[in-house]
Amino acid sequence: MEFSTFKKLAFKRRTIRRFTPEPVSTNILKDLVDLGRIAPAGGNSQAVEYIIVNREDMREKLFPLLRWAASLPPDMRTPEEGRRPMAYIIVLLNTEIKKGGDHDVGAAVENILLGATSVGLGACWMGAIDRKKIRTLLNVPKTHDVKHVISIGYPDEESVMEVYDDSFKYWKDDGGRMHVPKRELDGVILKIVD
Repeated sequence: MEFSTFKKLAFKRRTIRRFTPEPVSTNILKDLVDLGRIAPAGGNSQAVEYIIVNREDMREKLFPLLRWAASLPPDMRTPEEGRRPMAYIIVLLNTEIKKGGDHDVGAAVENILLGATSVGLGACWMGAIDRKKIRTLLNVPKTHDVKHVISIGYPDEESVMEVYDDSFKYWKDDGGRMHVPKRELDGVILKIVD
């Protein structure tokens, strides 16, 4: 893959919180987890594990355990009925293998997000979740920390980057398009030593 192709994919990847009702195949979800599986891990510990939720009744039980888009006004945060995620990947850390591991989790999640984008899916990496209730609902072993939920489906909204201008808050315009401010490249490179 050429760098320019990868760069286009990375720039295309945006957080999506509204989805069409089209189902996502379990095979695609397993392929996404496979991308997480091969991500870098400190000491090659491979302690990141997953639960795939694709069944409708479990999606409905999981949905209220997630909090959506804190930067938006309350009436714009939560996906409406018929626009909710069609699948979830629950990201776990097996603490019998490794304590901590946030870097490992982050690398795995980003691989999954980029993979989702590459096959036309939208995804939302979620950390504002009710970990205790998710543990109970999915019968997560005590040896595993519930780290994140990735909400997945075919996009039913558009999200665009815009130039950062004194606020990191994302917002929606009247047409429902999400606007996400990003700092410019020169603003994040503190120093070049060459």
